[in-house]
Amino acid sequence: MPGRLAPGAAKMSETLQPVPARPMQLLLLPHRSLTRAGLWWFLALQSLAAGVFAGLAAWRGNVFAPAFAVLELGIVAYCLVRVWRAGAAGEIITLYGSRLEIARMGSQAPPLQFHPYWTQLVLQPGRWVGWPSRLLLRSHGREVEIGAFLNEAERKDLKLRLENLLAQTKVGAR
Repeated sequence: MPGRLAPGAAKMSETLQPVPARPMQLLLLPHRSLTRAGLWWFLALQSLAAGVFAGLAAWRGNVFAPAFAVLELGIVAYCLVRVWRAGAAGEIITLYGSRLEIARMGSQAPPLQFHPYWTQLVLQPGRWVGWPSRLLLRSHGREVEIGAFLNEAERKDLKLRLENLLAQTKVGAR
């Protein structure tokens, strides 16, 4: 009979609960193996080592060694601090009952908004063998890549989690 379920089968509303009234948030952050204190300790120890060697070189007659060491340490410190700060630029994905927002941390741009009912998640394989896949959110001709800084397993896990949340939203919209 068309309206009856097979024995042991669960109704769709039993397996997927509607999204609660409060928004759901996912915070995506890139991996960071170095804390701020660790970064400063590294730079201090690097400066000490370079200072010792530059001092020894100056003592042996190379008077330009200390100036070169200061210049080199300044450039290295600048580059490391920039890379460390860029590592904080993650993404906040917020799912409300009627919209999905993607906000990039550290960006002044307004969050991207999609309607969850029409949003598609696509995990595109890399263009070449060994290249990372891309997780795309698509809706109404627009697409945005999310989780570009995640590894393959984390990207697949994020896709499954977002698919489940979007499916719950679609059940709640009926």
